[in-house]
This record gives sequence, C-alpha cells and structure tokens, in this order.
Amino acid sequence: MKSILFTLVLSAFLVGCKSTEQQAPTPPSVASLLNAANFEHIELTDPKLFALPDDEQKRFLDYFTERQGKGLRDDQILYHYLENKLTNFNYFSATLNAEQTLQEHEGNCISLAILTHAYAQLVGLKTGFQAVSSEPVYSKQNNIVYVSGHFRTKVYAPLNEDDNYLVPPGSIIDYFPSRGSFYSGHAELKDLISRYYSNLAAQALALKQFDLSYSYILKANEYTPNAASLYNLAAVLHRQVGDLAGAKHIYQTAMHYGFSDTNLLHNYVVLAKQLDDHSLAEQLNSQLAMLEQDPFELLTTAINARNNGQFYKAKQQLEDAIALAPYLSEPYVELAIISYQQGNEQSTKEWLEKAIEIENKDEKLALYHAKLFALKDQH
Repeated sequence: MKSILFTLVLSAFLVGCKSTEQQAPTPPSVASLLNAANFEHIELTDPKLFALPDDEQKRFLDYFTERQGKGLRDDQILYHYLENKLTNFNYFSATLNAEQTLQEHEGNCISLAILTHAYAQLVGLKTGFQAVSSEPVYSKQNNIVYVSGHFRTKVYAPLNEDDNYLVPPGSIIDYFPSRGSFYSGHAELKDLISRYYSNLAAQALALKQFDLSYSYILKANEYTPNAASLYNLAAVLHRQVGDLAGAKHIYQTAMHYGFSDTNLLHNYVVLAKQLDDHSLAEQLNSQLAMLEQDPFELLTTAINARNNGQFYKAKQQLEDAIALAPYLSEPYVELAIISYQQGNEQSTKEWLEKAIEIENKDEKLALYHAKLFALKDQH
C-alpha cells in the first residue's frame, strides 16, 4: 500500500507588508490563439467534479461528527478518513472526478485532489493546492514530449476570526510521498479544475481525437487562460493537425510573455526540427539547458565527474546543487565520498553528519550511519 504523507503545518504570527508593482501587459488567452477553422467544437457534459454519492456523503458525515471534539482537529479527521478509504488504492494515471475515483478505486494526483476537496466542502473545510516539483520524468508518445507534474492538497484547520497566522495550520496530504517531492508554488481551485480539463485534452490528443482535445482546451481556458501548459497543449494540437504556422505563433506568443517551461520548450524544439529551423532549435535547446539545471541533474553530472577523477568540477556541481536544494542529503554524501577519496577523513565525517542531520528516510539514514560508524571504527 502506498501511504499518504500527512504533515501538520506549524503556526506563526502574521507579519505583513505592502508593495507596489508596475502592472505587466495582459497576455492573450489561449482560446484567442486557437485556429477555430481547424476544429469542430464538441459540447461537453458537466462532469460534476466534486459530487459524491448520497450513501458516501452519509458515511463520511457520520464518521466526521462522531470524532469531532475528541482530540483531533477537523482537518485531521478528514485525513484519517482518507487514509482508511485509500487502502489498496491503485495510483493509476487516469484523470477522474470524485465519484469515478471512488467507484474505480483508482486515479492520479488530480483525481485524488478533487476527491479530497469533495469531502472537505461537505464539512466546510477550506482547501488549498500546491504545485510540486520532483525529479523530472520525461516520456514521448506520438512525437509529443510529456514532462510529469504533481499536485498535493492542503486542508486548512478551522480558525477563529481573531486568529492571524503567517502559515495557517492544516494538513498537507501528498499521495506520492515516495517521489521525494518538494513545494514549488501555490495553486488555487481554478488551477486544479483547469488541470483536470487539460489532462483530458492531452488524453484526447494522444488518441488523435483532435476536436475533443480542442473542446477540452477551451474548457480549461475558462479557468486558466494564461497557463504555460495550456499554451503548449494548444500548440501541440495545431502541430498534430498540420497547422505548423499556427503552432509556431502560439509558441512565439507564449514565450514573448515569459511562458516557457520545460514541457513547452521540449515540444517547441520538436516543431523547430519539423520546420527545419536549425537556428531556432539550437536557441531553444540552449534555453532548455539552462532551465533544466535542477539539483538532480547537477548531482548526476557531479557523480560522472567524480568517477572520472574530476574532483574540482564535481565539488562545484555539488555546491550548486546544495544552493538549489539544501534539503537534499545526496549532495552532502557525494561530498563525503570525494573527501574520503582525497584522504580527508575529518571532512568526510562532517559531510556525512550533515547528510544525517537533514535526511528523514529511515533506509537512507541507516546507510549514512553505517558509513559514519565505519569511518569512526577505523581509529
């Protein structure tokens, strides 16, 4: 069984400040860039994303009211209900609404975030959503490059009117804790709903159901008309139907307004090659190289350099990785290995102790402790 990661968020008093910023020009919506002449709009049925069956509503409400006021906050009660409900759950890649997720007992992180919100709104609990980063996972299907993304849910604890927190208390529910993920940005309910429709658009696109994909993109546009992922999806759709000029225009517009994530750039490179625009492809690959310099890539580069005896280069890469993600233990372990290979046992111990200090996974801690004890036993 894959467990849910449950974290209680510590509280702090609010310290606020105001700032004034010059308003940036509003980018055009994705819908305005679509070439409607290429597609036929399909009327979509309302999926009732957050609706739960009557018997399930009663089951949850009975569970919830029975436990209120007995030592757990309301958000914690919801967590425990989900923990029991998701035993032997299949973490499948399908994007489903709340009722489908319950019936099929499967779904991806979007499906499960929708399910969590469905329960929360039954008892008046507020939710927030977080975009999460982890090791990038790339896949390619029908000449379309996909880069994995991830959402997790925060269920907020009930607050009194005079409560004022910098970080409101609550429970963070992450359905894929084993991925080594970390917070990368706030997301709202509209982002979750848009991602639901975007995922369905991508599924339709993979099946070459172009009109359906077009219709789902329009629906997602109602919630996030300027999402980088949506610009990319619209451009890929145009490329797939042979409208290369339309696809390039969408990419150019997105990048002009600063929307350029790894997924968008990867697929823009595919288009540039299809257009035989080698200069553009080279330019985009250079941007990708800068954008993809994440701590995991730096760690891999450092290990390769160490294996080739390039210790100075490896140290530089590891220091850069630590600057980007000081919460990862692996770069410290690699620095310990380099110190050991250079004969500096004191520095080796210090780096291992640092890795132990920040690591929270038992199996890695046991390994690091064993390495440290082995060093100490030598004297």
